[in-house]
Formats: sequence, structure tokens, C-alpha cells
Amino acid sequence: MTSDRACPRCHGGDVLAVLRVPHGWTTARGNQVQGSAEVLLCARCDADGPVTGPIVAYFAVHELVSPETLDELASLLRDWIDRAKPPELDENALAAEVEAWYRGDL
Repeated sequence: MTSDRACPRCHGGDVLAVLRVPHGWTTARGNQVQGSAEVLLCARCDADGPVTGPIVAYFAVHELVSPETLDELASLLRDWIDRAKPPELDENALAAEVEAWYRGDL
């Protein structure tokens, strides 16, 4: 499987799947903000993960999903979905991006 989308973590691995998970937080004023976050499955970053590695291996072996292998892939994806969590906020990266925006670099 190939993707036109490069992984934002390693800037080179193929994104094999994207999962949108509910995500929210509480503002400093106590207001709830609800939305979703993307959890990416990268062929390079996630190849060694105990849950994601088998999915990466599946796509390395099978370029396309076929009726014969659909149940295998579905089981692997269900395991990933059950354990997927939104990425943690990197406050230093956020502050650097805000600073770059104020400088006009973005």
C-alpha cells in the first residue's frame, strides 16, 4: 500500500491508515472543548509496535485488501482502534509554532 501523505513524525514514512478519535480538553476558564484528533499509522514509525507492527507487516505482504485476508486485517485494525489514543500535546512545539507565527515565519 502506498500513500501520498508523508508521516509528520519521521517526515518520510508512508501513512498507511488514519484513525480519527474523539478528543477534548478543558480551557483555563473551565469550558469543555470537544473535537477529534488523528492517530496515524506510519510504515516506518510504527513497524516495531506490538499492536501496529502486525498491521504494517500485513500491508508489506498484501498490497491490496482481498476478501481472503479481510478478516485478518479487520482483527488487527480492531486491536489498534481499541488501544489508540490522541497524541500528547507537545507544549514546547506549540509555543515554538506560536512564536514562529508571530514572527511571520509560518
